[in-house]
This record gives sequence, structure tokens and C-alpha cells, in this order.
Amino acid sequence: MEKVPVPEIEARVAHLQRQLEKHNLDLALIGQNTDLFYYTGTVVDGFLAVPAQGQPQLLVRRPRQRLATEGSVWPVKHFKNFKDLRQLLEKLGLPRQARVGLELDVLPAALYLKLGQQVFPSHPIKDLSTIIRCQRMVKSAYEIEQLQRAAAILDQALEVVVDLLRPGMTELELDAAVIYHLRRLGDQGQARIRRWNLELFFGHVLSGTSGLKAAYTDTPSGGSGVSLAFPQGASSKPLVPGEPISIDFLACVNGYIVDQTRMYALGWLPDEAWEAFAVVEDLYRMFAVEARPGVMPGDLYHRLCEAVQAQGRQDYFMGIGRERVRFIGHGVGLEADEFPLLSAHFPHALETDMVMAFEPKFFLPEIGMIGQEDTGRITPHGIEWLTITPPGILVKPI
Repeated sequence: MEKVPVPEIEARVAHLQRQLEKHNLDLALIGQNTDLFYYTGTVVDGFLAVPAQGQPQLLVRRPRQRLATEGSVWPVKHFKNFKDLRQLLEKLGLPRQARVGLELDVLPAALYLKLGQQVFPSHPIKDLSTIIRCQRMVKSAYEIEQLQRAAAILDQALEVVVDLLRPGMTELELDAAVIYHLRRLGDQGQARIRRWNLELFFGHVLSGTSGLKAAYTDTPSGGSGVSLAFPQGASSKPLVPGEPISIDFLACVNGYIVDQTRMYALGWLPDEAWEAFAVVEDLYRMFAVEARPGVMPGDLYHRLCEAVQAQGRQDYFMGIGRERVRFIGHGVGLEADEFPLLSAHFPHALETDMVMAFEPKFFLPEIGMIGQEDTGRITPHGIEWLTITPPGILVKPI
């Protein structure tokens, strides 16, 4: 298996340490799987202790044998319980009143209470999550390369779709076929997401009015899935000529995720679907030029919404009624819901090498969802698309 280059990890931790000093924190204790991987190149049951000055240490409960074989960028210390963990941190020279940063956006309340009572009883605890997420939203050349590799296997997997599409085939059958090809091409099989209770599999394959069914997820499309225990995604609904078919999928290589939606149809589509897609293409052209360093996402979001309103299509943009989501794009990387957000109130300006998934979508009553999504990198000249599957709606003759 490939390893993250050591200089890459060292640079990430050095940046974090500068942020700790800037925010007057003495120690970061990192335990969430994605953040652990970002700063260590591996995933363990344990924590990475990063002092504002000095060398980090990887504090591991398990596994032991794998790390012995795999190696670690940072010195490894083992612990069995929180008493051991506290002693290890004391040996690092942690002062009694040291200010400690934790990932409070994802840390379970029970674990937070245990850490506060048994490991940091006299230490002020601060939230570290925004510092980490803001660092991760700007990608390195190595990260861009992994995203390009993920985009390549997603494109290859979708090459089978046209041959497979046929009337009567179910959404679930098409979904399974694309997943099968993605896994054969090396997709890691699990895309991580940060938000509490926001679950995803590979994505959503939806057709016709299935595309209008909102799910419990904060995503534009949802679908009904195959069970009330996981009510989202593909169902047993058969594909029907004249209905839009959307494949909104993630692909993941070495932890890095791209997000892409492509549209298909059997035989034909109603004129209203083509008219809505023409607006999608207009929004793409606008975003590609205006998504530049220094632009506030909220300003761009409002200009895009105004363009939709000028076409009289605001009632069906990004959902219907109260089911509408309040964003048109989102960051991707090691997680599918990273910063930045293309929404009204995201507080940070766009920067070079931020990576975003842009997904303008219309929800047409009695027809279905019409839209497109691509992952791209912010450059001084606008967006550089990383996903490579040809755009447009592919209609298969029947």
C-alpha cells in the first residue's frame, strides 16, 4: 500500500503548530480518524499529541503489530487506559494549566467528559476543529494528484453505463454495477464524512420522480433506498424511457474523495428537462470564471441564485420548498463535506488550491432531478475541473 510522503506529513504538522501558537494553545490532541490520517499517514485507535513546540507523539491503544511493520513518522507510545494516557502526556512536559485543543465538532460527549475528568482535570479545553478544517481546505500538490486519480477511476467506472442501461433495469442494479467497477479499479470502498449522522455510501442512482424524494441527509437529492433503516439512494424502481437518470457518486483513492453527478436517459427527455439543463450549463460557465481567489463564497452564491431567479426557476433550485438545501457547492478532500461551502454565510474567501464540488440541480415536479456536479480546484484564473467524465446528458437510443 502507498504511504503519504513524510515531508507532506511534516509540513502539515508544522503548519498546525504555527496555528497552535497563534491561537494560544499548548497542545492538540487529535483522535478522529480523518484528522489522524492527515497528520500521521495512518489510522489507529489512539491519539496524536501535537505540542505547540517540540515533536509530536503517536499514542496508540491498538494495533501494535501493524504499526511495527508499517512504521510511523512520529514516535509511538502505547497506552491501555486514560491513566496511562495522562502519564504519557505528563512525560511530554505538559504543564498543569496547559491549554488543550480537541476536535469538539466530532468528539463524542462521553469521551469529552472522560478526557476532561481523567486526563485534563485542570486544563482549559478549547475547540480545535475549525483550525484543522481550515488547514485542510487548501490542498497540496500531492493531494491534488490523489483527487485526480480518484476522478480517473470514477470516469472509467462510468464507461460501462451506456452499455448497461436498458428499460426495466432497476436503480439498484445500475448502482451495484458502477460500484463493482469502482472497487475493481481500486476505490477504497468507504468515503468519510464529518457531520454528525450524515451517512453516505457510494452515492445516489436515481431515476424519474425518485430524484425528487428528499432524504434525511443534507444533500440536494435523496431517494428512498431499499430500507427504512437507510432511506436514501437507489431503490428497486425500474428505469423508464423519457425519465432523467442521475448518477451522483463519490470515488476515493488513498483517502481522497471526488464528487461527480452525470445525467442519462433512455430514448428521450421532455423539453422542460433540456431547458433546465441549459440553465445548469449557464451556471457552470459563470462559476468557472468567477470562482477565484479572494472571492467571498456568499457573494458568488447570491449571484448564482440571482441568475437562477432571472430564469424564473428559483422555486425548484437545489430542492423544493422546505426540502431545499442552502448551498450550491462544498469542499471535498479526505471527507465529503469539507470547507469551503458555497453558501450565503461561509466566512472565508476562496483561496488558490481550495477544492470544491459544484452541483447546481433543479427538481422538476413529475419529471425528476436535472443537474450536474463536478469537483474542481480554485486557481487564479478560475476553476480547474478535476473530474473528467464528459459533461451533458447522455441519451441512449432504444
